[in-house]
Amino acid sequence: MAGERPLEDGWLPDTPVDDTVQRQFVHNQAEANELLARALHGAAAHTRDVFLADSRTPVPYLNQAILRRPLLELGDDVLDEIDQFFEGVDRPVTLLSMWPTPNLAGAGWHLVGHPVLVVRGPGPTRAVPAEDVDVRPARSEADFAAAEHIVVEGYPIPEAAGLPSGGLFPPGLVDSGYTIRLGLLGGEPVAIGNSHVAADVVNLCLGATLPQARRQGVWEALVWARVAEAPELPAVAYTSDLSRPGFLRMGFLPVTRFTLWVR
Repeated sequence: MAGERPLEDGWLPDTPVDDTVQRQFVHNQAEANELLARALHGAAAHTRDVFLADSRTPVPYLNQAILRRPLLELGDDVLDEIDQFFEGVDRPVTLLSMWPTPNLAGAGWHLVGHPVLVVRGPGPTRAVPAEDVDVRPARSEADFAAAEHIVVEGYPIPEAAGLPSGGLFPPGLVDSGYTIRLGLLGGEPVAIGNSHVAADVVNLCLGATLPQARRQGVWEALVWARVAEAPELPAVAYTSDLSRPGFLRMGFLPVTRFTLWVR
């Protein structure tokens, strides 16, 4: 009947955030993007159809639109909303969709791939760091500078090379709710693992390890440290196929694949 609420599909504007873990992830990721953008003196906004954040850095993943519903055709108004928000921006921008999308090449987008959402249910961790491995939150300017070096060289994100100190992770993030952890090997910072707790999930937002420190237990220690931030909540991450086996080994389950575009 006219005026009745549509049948619930999990992505209506008034659907509860905790309807599905996928919806919780979308809201958590959007909030994490906004925290970073605000800390970097960027901009953030949202509409009924999309979350938007512009960190004003050359890193594509920090300038991101996250769809709040499926995009079905190139003429969809949500693409106009994204264009308007990023109007005049000459730095790379990403579009993240929980669903398959039409081919957006005609609108200037290039397909990055289909990262996997992995989820671990609530429960105790099995964190026993390997010898010479330690984890600590970034608190000082030196910590944040080390985190920036690691993500530029270890991810890698060459677009961020040469940014001034604080150009990726400003110290203002301390106590913001967006946590950056350093992984140490023999006392030296060699890896980072970022997290954000919101929408009743722990989001493992970003991880990177310097090449010479890989496969020595630092990445795994950072995963457990972030899960242990709120072990009573599910832990979520969206990951490449390179990191997927490590997550599955640690009890995460692959749930779905996203669609990621860059322009």
